[in-house]
Amino acid sequence: MEKREFWENMLWGSNQRRAMHEVESESMHESSDYLPLRSSHDGHSNRGRVNAALCQELADIIGGMVIATKPACVVQRLRNIDATIKGRTTQSPLALPFALSVENNRLNLGETVILQAEINPFLSALRRRGLAVTAVHNHWLFDKPRLMYMHWENVGDPVEFARKSIEAAREADLF
Repeated sequence: MEKREFWENMLWGSNQRRAMHEVESESMHESSDYLPLRSSHDGHSNRGRVNAALCQELADIIGGMVIATKPACVVQRLRNIDATIKGRTTQSPLALPFALSVENNRLNLGETVILQAEINPFLSALRRRGLAVTAVHNHWLFDKPRLMYMHWENVGDPVEFARKSIEAAREADLF
């Protein structure tokens, strides 16, 4: 086993590593920056280019709202955390997000505020669903409780990404 393969298995697991290599191979052979979205088993016709209807569908899945439809679809809902930054109560979407972004090239990104005790359960729930966790870090100084932020990603169907993301969040009791 090569060093790269060893560390990819350690960080992402073998299923995620295989998916990453499939995406790398796909992108190396793809001449266009637009990859049509595959239709899902439920027959939705809303799987082409990112548009307002797809954004609303994603918002409905996570129980949130559409923040932007161009150049990428961004949907968000807020976590219910009683938090302060510098001694002041905050309900800012910058402090308390559960947000997803999808683009026409099937790149799907997620970010959420997360409490320290929630990190391992949520990370594990995302990985079980084949989603790659890419970062865990803080944003603010002097916050209470300690607010951390987790990022995850995949390349694929945005509706499935939204479903897997909210399922993982519910499994880890984020909502």
